[in-house]
Amino acid sequence: MDFKLTINNMQESYLEKEKQYFSNVRKDIISFIDAGKDLSFLEIGAGTGATLLELKNKGIAKKITGFDIVDVNQNKEKFESFIIGNIEQDEIPFELNSFDSIILADVLEHLIEPHKTIQKLIPYLKKDGHFYISLPNVRNYVVFYKVFVKGSFEYTDEGIFDKTHIRFFCKRDMSNLIKQIPELKLQKIESNLRHLSSIKSTFNKITFGLFEPFISTQYFLKVSKN
Repeated sequence: MDFKLTINNMQESYLEKEKQYFSNVRKDIISFIDAGKDLSFLEIGAGTGATLLELKNKGIAKKITGFDIVDVNQNKEKFESFIIGNIEQDEIPFELNSFDSIILADVLEHLIEPHKTIQKLIPYLKKDGHFYISLPNVRNYVVFYKVFVKGSFEYTDEGIFDKTHIRFFCKRDMSNLIKQIPELKLQKIESNLRHLSSIKSTFNKITFGLFEPFISTQYFLKVSKN
C-alpha cells in the first residue's frame, strides 16, 4: 500500500464532507468524561474545536489544544494551539507530559495503525492523565440488516458505514486494542446509550442492557497510564 497516496486520498475524502461533520459538540463524550476543573485537553480530530470550547465553557478545561487533518476551525485564537496535520504521519509538536486528557472521539477507526497512534501519544499525557476514546460498534443491528438482509456493505457519508472508516471494532476488539499496549490500562468501557436521552436509551434501561451490544452505535473508553 502506498502510504502517502492513501493519506492524500483520505484528506480529499474529508474535505468532501459537510461542515456539520466537523462541528458537533460531543455532549455524550463530555458526559462520559469524569469532570475535573481547569484541566489541559488535547483533542485529535478536533474539527472546528466545538467540543473543546464547550469543555472550557463548563470550566472542565482551562487549556485546550486541537489537532486535525483538515483546516475547518475559524476560531484558532481561542486555543493554546491548533495544529493541522496527519497524526499518523507528522511529528507531534507538544512538550512531553503536557495534557491531563487526550480525546480520540471517532478517530481511531479512520487510521491505518490505530494502536501505534495511541502509543505515539502516550508520552504527552501526564502521569495521572487519561485517554477518552469513542469507537463505532460494528456489532450494531444495522450492520446485520444491511449486510445479511439487504446484502450490501454500502458506505455512507457518516455513521458506522462512514466511507472514511478503514478499521472496524466490536466491544471486545476495543478492549483488546488497549490491552495490547502495556503502558495503558482500560479503566472502563460504556455504551453511548448511557450518555444519551433517546428511545433506544430508555429501551436499554428497561431491558437491563440485554440488547446493549446490538443497539449501541458506539462505545466509550476511559484509559489511563498503567
